[in-house]
Amino acid sequence: MSDGAAPLSLVFQADLDRMAAADLADAGMAGALHLGDPATQRPARASAAMSGPKDPVSLLEVTWERLADDVDTVRAWAYVDHEGADRAANESAQEIARAGSRGPLHGVPVGVKDIIDVAGMPTGAGSMYFADGGPGRHRVATTDAGVVSMLRRAGAVLVGKTHTHEFAFGGTTPPTRNPHDLDRIPGGSSGGSAAAVAAGHVPLALGTDTGGSVRIPSAYCGTAGLVPSPGLLPSDGVMPLAWSMDRVGLITANVTDLVGASQALGLVGDVTPVDWAGLRIGVPSDAFWGAVDEVVISGIHAVLAKAEHEGAALVDVDVPHQNLAVVAGLTLILAEGAEEQRERRSEAGNLFGGDVRAMLAMADRLDAALYVRAQRVRTVIRRELLEVLSDVDLLATPTMPNVAPLANDISDGQLEAGGIRIGIADAHLRYNIGANLAALPCATQPLLHADSKLPVGLQWVGAPGHDNLILAAMLATEQLD
Repeated sequence: MSDGAAPLSLVFQADLDRMAAADLADAGMAGALHLGDPATQRPARASAAMSGPKDPVSLLEVTWERLADDVDTVRAWAYVDHEGADRAANESAQEIARAGSRGPLHGVPVGVKDIIDVAGMPTGAGSMYFADGGPGRHRVATTDAGVVSMLRRAGAVLVGKTHTHEFAFGGTTPPTRNPHDLDRIPGGSSGGSAAAVAAGHVPLALGTDTGGSVRIPSAYCGTAGLVPSPGLLPSDGVMPLAWSMDRVGLITANVTDLVGASQALGLVGDVTPVDWAGLRIGVPSDAFWGAVDEVVISGIHAVLAKAEHEGAALVDVDVPHQNLAVVAGLTLILAEGAEEQRERRSEAGNLFGGDVRAMLAMADRLDAALYVRAQRVRTVIRRELLEVLSDVDLLATPTMPNVAPLANDISDGQLEAGGIRIGIADAHLRYNIGANLAALPCATQPLLHADSKLPVGLQWVGAPGHDNLILAAMLATEQLD
């Protein structure tokens, strides 16, 4: 695409035409599905990986050691608060010695995606708009985002801000690279958070997820990621991408730490590995068709076969309008993203990166009817997914159809999956955006036994409020031989 005003791509225009012609029957309007308020489960027993004796000062020293060469390698961090983190670690150590630990996150170093406000730190959103010479230069947050306040109450040590794709409007997160291979992208838009965790800089980082932005980089970087049920993690103080689908999520190195962090923040109660016997796992009938890497297919099949051997029932399921999920989700992201950026764009749109300008140029060609149509598709997909989840306990799919691509191989806006060149958005959103459209809890975990030198992710999707079940299945999956 060109950097200026551009027509819709032929592929996207064809997808829009297909969406406009789809029979949606009696679909209504989705409304603000993300404002649902499932009952919050209170924490019970802490994860072993984030509980027990710990020395916050020693933990932070490890972070500083591993961060020493970040600028020349992974480049995960947009801002690091050495002084503030050192002070918080010392205070945590004194409090633990005096009164005991507050829980699994007390004294644990944490990174925060750079669209989430942390009091006293700049929020740069990966954009020149907020850099030197930009109208929003050096925007320093005066208050914590709600989710950051939760971290502070849990005793976490805030290290700094991790790189995001500009305004969270993309899936590559320059300048960050993948810790498994520095020539490959980390995914996005929470690429800095996933890379920071995968590189061992911090055990936990916050991301945001609108169409897969926690799960995509987690799959590429080999981390575990959770996007909780709407309402469990607050969105105040988070710069929006698409307000009706945005959610905050957690990224950790493994599932055990993901459980511990979720418990510390009050998202779930006690979590024990699920008993596979009798568990019904829905597998979409088209999950392994077309452009999918063989290593992804074999890795997911191997894990599901082991679960079936342990007593799980694998059920073929069908979501009739799933083929419209990507175009409907993109339409909503483009329209709502353009509205969010309207004033900044009119003030200094030339400071936006070329890829974001191209996306906004596509948004200029959308009209209100297409936005409404996409919301109606969203309603249908949500209804279909809820119907499927009334018959099975969880859905299991690949998180991504491909392993992390080389940065030099995506310059044309496409990547290779299963030997086929497809658009980056098609690859990144294919398995992920349905859960955002339907406001469902979802997560991804790295497969420990996948036959690949690069990570492969397994995605779990559950019914509203079934965060505990998702984590229980992930724990059990980690224990499969």
